[in-house]
Amino acid sequence: MDRSLDGDTYRAERNQEERGDQVPERDASDARTKESKTVCHLRGHNYYLNPRQAALLREIGTFRTITAESLQKHVYQGDIHRFTNDLRNLANQRLLTLHPDPRSKDLYLSLNRAGKNLAEAHLRANTEQSVYSGIVKKRELRHDAAIYEVYQKEAQKISKSGGKIKRIVLDFELKKNVNRQLANIQKLSPTERERQRQGIAEAYGLKIVKGKMQIPDLRMEYESREQEQCRVDLECVTGHYKARQIAAKIAAGFKLYNQDYHGRSAERGEDLIGEVMSL
Repeated sequence: MDRSLDGDTYRAERNQEERGDQVPERDASDARTKESKTVCHLRGHNYYLNPRQAALLREIGTFRTITAESLQKHVYQGDIHRFTNDLRNLANQRLLTLHPDPRSKDLYLSLNRAGKNLAEAHLRANTEQSVYSGIVKKRELRHDAAIYEVYQKEAQKISKSGGKIKRIVLDFELKKNVNRQLANIQKLSPTERERQRQGIAEAYGLKIVKGKMQIPDLRMEYESREQEQCRVDLECVTGHYKARQIAAKIAAGFKLYNQDYHGRSAERGEDLIGEVMSL
């Protein structure tokens, strides 16, 4: 469902002003109005993008869905006016879709098919990077969008250590690849099928914990300061997680970040409390 930018997108701007935050003044002669734009040709259409708009599409396509608030914070460093102008421009060019959350003030963004095609053709720095459009399940929007905040937390650590992020792999991609191979071994004997299953898990750098292959929400592949090829698997823990689920994720070697988990220590065990990092 599309949403007019004149409503919720400006709500953040009004809230910012009401809080007394510094808001840049509008000025027709501002340098931002004179920015050069790249013309991208795709399937008979011309799309006009400035560098920030290109970055916006690239981020959304990589993570499938991100909140407007997170994009304003991380891509625009809190500049609500530039964000609003660029978001309106991209919406007018029919490159993305806005998904309102009727239960909150959150606004989720995803690429539509045209935005995905444009990002794949012109905006990817790495051709192995998957690009997504649309959403999976509306009830999981909050969790899916929180993965971007998990990424930002870990990206800061990698950057400070001298590393360089090369590719982002979401659980959608891992599950698709793993399930395709698992489907090919279903007719084997139980013993051989389990042996092959273990081999598939190892091929993707995954672990089987208590009979279940553990797949992270997010895998970050990066190059270290010493130019070694590294990866880290991340999980966004929510209030729906049980103690056994958290324990399995830890056993799989994932780094856990807490979105809204306030689990009782008696339920999940005191030894798990220190394993979940705050977002």
